[in-house]
Amino acid sequence: MKFKEFLMQEYHIGEGSADDYVGRFNGIVNRGLYKGENEVTPMIKAAIEKEFPKSKNHYLLALQRYVEYKKTNEKL
Repeated sequence: MKFKEFLMQEYHIGEGSADDYVGRFNGIVNRGLYKGENEVTPMIKAAIEKEFPKSKNHYLLALQRYVEYKKTNEKL
């Protein structure tokens, strides 16, 4: 299952909202803030808050949900 599908099923959100999460997550990756870690460390959190200060934690939430998705897929 892809991240977008996971979001839609797990959080009962629409496709547009799921696309927003995926876009935010891709922005984090493209800026080199996340490199596949299995948890959101205080250092990563601080870097995201610095890079996206007006995001109202939307980028951080996107990463937290991606880490949850990643853990779920590892169990399969």
